[in-house]
Amino acid sequence: MSSRSLRVKSLPCIACQQVPVDQCQATEEHHLCISSGQKRLGDEFSIPLCTHHHRGDPAAGVTASAMEALYGPSLARNPKAFRAQFGSDSLLLHRTNQELAKL
Repeated sequence: MSSRSLRVKSLPCIACQQVPVDQCQATEEHHLCISSGQKRLGDEFSIPLCTHHHRGDPAAGVTASAMEALYGPSLARNPKAFRAQFGSDSLLLHRTNQELAKL
């Protein structure tokens, strides 16, 4: 695992930071792609997302639809709504790079 990967995983979820509730799941590293379903870009193009925002996984005892109502859409289940609410890939990458520069 690269140094950047470890640093990205140490950050809070970039989407959870925009909603008025605390992050309830672990942060994962999401690698951005050239376009939807295409080849991943390298580690230098990754952002921190919690399990819900990354894969759409519900928390223990909470349904996926309840998670979406509380935390907003997940990138895996509804990428268009996710980007509309939280920002484009380039914006989220820019914000991630700003946070990493502070470490």
